[in-house]
Amino acid sequence: MSVVRLRLPQNDFERSAAASRTFIVQSDFRGEVNKASSDLEFAHRVEEGIEFLNQGLAKKIVLSRIISFPQQGLTAESVFNSFNEKFPSAAVFAFTDKKDAQWVGATPELLFKKRGQSYTTISLAGTRKAGSSEEWGAKEIQEQNVVTEFIQHELETLGAERVFCGEVQTRNAGSIEHLCNEITFDYSGDWKDVMKALHPTPAVCGMPRNEAKEIIQQIEPHDREYYTGIIGIEQGENVDVYVILRCLKIEEGRIHVFVGAGITKDSVPELEARETRWKAESLTDVIF
Repeated sequence: MSVVRLRLPQNDFERSAAASRTFIVQSDFRGEVNKASSDLEFAHRVEEGIEFLNQGLAKKIVLSRIISFPQQGLTAESVFNSFNEKFPSAAVFAFTDKKDAQWVGATPELLFKKRGQSYTTISLAGTRKAGSSEEWGAKEIQEQNVVTEFIQHELETLGAERVFCGEVQTRNAGSIEHLCNEITFDYSGDWKDVMKALHPTPAVCGMPRNEAKEIIQQIEPHDREYYTGIIGIEQGENVDVYVILRCLKIEEGRIHVFVGAGITKDSVPELEARETRWKAESLTDVIF
């Protein structure tokens, strides 16, 4: 595994693997590699998920899909440069995995940022087209509230101090936008304990976490590989950890875009399929 480049938001710093201790953790969700799905297939999986939720087996699950298309001469370097230019508020990365597939992404999801004993994390969920003049819907607001409550509960259980949750805001991510709370806290223990407590969040898994995991594994046919995994960098007492979202994989002349959507009992399958298509387009619109 080699991290080619990692650029954090606002150019906090940019390092190669040789200069900093970078780390990448795969997702927990396994399946068939490169198993892409159509909008209709994904909508059917959302219907399956809603059936589980209606049985009371979980409050929320996050289902993902792969959308594939020809490489068309694109390189990891050119995609990274495009993301770096268009997504200044995201963590932009590129690396090559053990099978020599190239991964590039621009993730907006900070798991946490550590400066000494002071931490910052975010609660990010809900999706709509950027620039919408309408109010956020009840489904998106509830979806984001679940993530916020989960983070606050896990921090309390961990023993974090001076936990403060800021007001909910709308955060832009290119052609789409999300609801977001910034949460700050202090913690004197090992930062790896914070990582284990928070990941995977309901924004990439669901709630309750263990039950959501079991449902996802029954429904999703594909291997998430590094999507919804972790990428981070450590420098002394400074640690930045991001959830791997908005990413694509380049392999054997194909580009595989990984995207997902939060599913609740109120979800409309066709709209969730549309949301994942929007998320994919937030990347493909930049690179083509």
